[in-house]
Amino acid sequence: MVARMERNDKMDGFNTAVKGLLASQRSLYITNHNISNVNNKGYSRQQGAQRATTPFSIPGVGFLGTGTEIYDVSRVRDSYVDFKYWNENAPKGEWEVKKDTLLEIEKLFGEPSKSSFRQYMDDFYAALETMSNNPSDFSYREPVKENALALTKHINESAVRLEELKKEMEFTIDAKVKNINSIANQIASLNRQIYSNEIDGRTANDLRDRRDLLVDELSKIVNVKVDESKDGKYRVNVSGVALVDHIYVNEVKLTKDKTGLKWSNDSSVNLKSGELKGLLDLYAGDGENSSYRGIPYYQNRLNDFAYRFAKMFNDQHKKGYILEGGQGANFFVISDDKNPAATVTVSKDILDNLNNIAAGGKSGDAEDNGNLLELLRLRDTGKLLDEDGNPISQGTPDDFLKSIISNLAVDSMQGKRMDSSQTVILKNIQSRRDSISGVSYDEEMSDMVRFQHAYIASARMITTMDTIMDVTINRLGLVGR
Repeated sequence: MVARMERNDKMDGFNTAVKGLLASQRSLYITNHNISNVNNKGYSRQQGAQRATTPFSIPGVGFLGTGTEIYDVSRVRDSYVDFKYWNENAPKGEWEVKKDTLLEIEKLFGEPSKSSFRQYMDDFYAALETMSNNPSDFSYREPVKENALALTKHINESAVRLEELKKEMEFTIDAKVKNINSIANQIASLNRQIYSNEIDGRTANDLRDRRDLLVDELSKIVNVKVDESKDGKYRVNVSGVALVDHIYVNEVKLTKDKTGLKWSNDSSVNLKSGELKGLLDLYAGDGENSSYRGIPYYQNRLNDFAYRFAKMFNDQHKKGYILEGGQGANFFVISDDKNPAATVTVSKDILDNLNNIAAGGKSGDAEDNGNLLELLRLRDTGKLLDEDGNPISQGTPDDFLKSIISNLAVDSMQGKRMDSSQTVILKNIQSRRDSISGVSYDEEMSDMVRFQHAYIASARMITTMDTIMDVTINRLGLVGR
């Protein structure tokens, strides 16, 4: 017995009970930590890994157990589910941005509503048709001028709002690029802390949760892929190039024209998905060479409409005659050929003198409406022509407007469908992720009761061992004294 105590320094039974007590206590601490972080975004449930300690060999008897121990505290996490989440989060970010922006453009065009292009066109041509019944009456000429002004102002406002939307997007792109670099530096800092804390074999669970949460945020902005080597080096790649290589960061920046992204060494970043790709597509996409139909596309189409419609209308208006008998002049004017939609308006000659509306088809007849009828006919038969006289649209001006609205409707519908699809996919992955890593009150309370009972049992075992030792040491040998 003495030899055995020399080898173990303590009574085996007492030592075993203490180990059980400590193991239950540590398990309760882990449960308490889980419950405390139940509402903490990105927190992964932790559990203690428990095992039996090395048994004691008794010659001629066998092995005697020496208790238990908590040898590790690990996160309950599935790396494959994380990979799927990060892989699907980028397309979700891209289509969410496109859906929201195209919805703004739809509101801007106002189709269908009383403030739509079609409504303003209808009002303008309705005023022309009314004037054709009495072309010399100023009370009929005034609505033509006012409705023409309303049409041009609507075109102007739409062009200005598109430009403002583009500027807002430029600001958002700048913010996203800064956010990428900020997140990358935070991940590199956490890599340094995690690596230094895990040198002795422990796992820095809470730091790893913070890092994964940052990757979650980054994965919505750009497409990412994460690798962790066996020696603990953590790497975050964007399109095959390292953004974060353990403790080193390769920052990104915008090109000078802000239509693309490049690395610090000026090589291009080939974005495949993410919010930033969606923003860049919308900011720079002009629909040419199979590029995305972004804000520039709709700006160009609106400019084409404003310039070609004004030219078509002016060409016919100049063929008519004003009330004084002279030849008509331009009805619409554009002050900036590079931005016709923002600057098209009714000419000063018309605004200052309604006599200058060229209603007549011949000179000297105030009631002649020949040219007005030709102008009205242009709505159904006219073509919008380019500089060489070739039609830029196979239909009428109304058809050209319809094509713009139709393209917008198709793009917007695609954005809504893709966003909805990605939302469902991501929601399913998140549900699976939560079922694995999320903290459940019911489960934690059940564990708490279980560990509490184990703790009480170990405490009672210590009391029992204490009683045995008290009897053995203090009470044996008292008989006969």
